[in-house]
Amino acid sequence: MNLNELDQETRGQIEYNRGLWAAIAKDHGWYTEPFYVQVWINKYGNISDSVAFRGMTGDIILPADDEED
Repeated sequence: MNLNELDQETRGQIEYNRGLWAAIAKDHGWYTEPFYVQVWINKYGNISDSVAFRGMTGDIILPADDEED
């Protein structure tokens, strides 16, 4: 799954999560550009969880385990 396959609303949710994690990274001294996130997207196109960590080399977009929805 990649960003081009997602609708505008889902891409907006990813950018929102990217902003949250970027703020945390800046506060703790590990922010770099470009800044990447890992997100899990449920069957409705919503972000169910996200994470970022030092050294990421690209966004990672995964399907969520929809059994929990």
